[in-house]
Amino acid sequence: MRRLLRIDRERRWNTQYAAGVWDRLGDLDEMAHYAVIAGYVAALKRGGAMLDIGCGDGVLLAQLRGVYGAYLGVDFAEPIARAQSRHAATPAVQFAVSDINEFTTHDQFDVLVFNESLYYLHEPLRGAQRYAQLLAPDGVLVISMHVTPRTTALWTEIDAAFRVLDAVTVTNARGTSWVVKALARA
Repeated sequence: MRRLLRIDRERRWNTQYAAGVWDRLGDLDEMAHYAVIAGYVAALKRGGAMLDIGCGDGVLLAQLRGVYGAYLGVDFAEPIARAQSRHAATPAVQFAVSDINEFTTHDQFDVLVFNESLYYLHEPLRGAQRYAQLLAPDGVLVISMHVTPRTTALWTEIDAAFRVLDAVTVTNARGTSWVVKALARA
């Protein structure tokens, strides 16, 4: 059953990306939370190895120029194809096609980013803890989530399981808000 749900979820995301539903993520009113993420990466792990979990078509990657040493983005096939096309000439960049609920690697990373993707894990807290095992000993986790009652409750769980290094709330001109946090293992 889980396999069928994954196939349906993958088909839905690939269809939405192909149709341009998510093109709005590159709009100006989305940039503030990307800038905060890039700032945290630059301040805490400049030049480090980075894993972008649920990277979409690479909008955040465009904001990270000169900040990472190596980058691996993970998402479904259609967003990855778009990201590869957009960033074909970008050095030290790789992509992996995978459902973020199932992705595994033996690599370690200096920074893991969940940019609007943590709540797509079947069990967000357990998923964050599983991914945190991929962190280098002094690695950091950067999470950005749109402010909703569900994400506010999820932040309570995350804050109890990780050490908060810094946190900021950004709000765009339309009144949309995101909480972005830099975290370390507890």
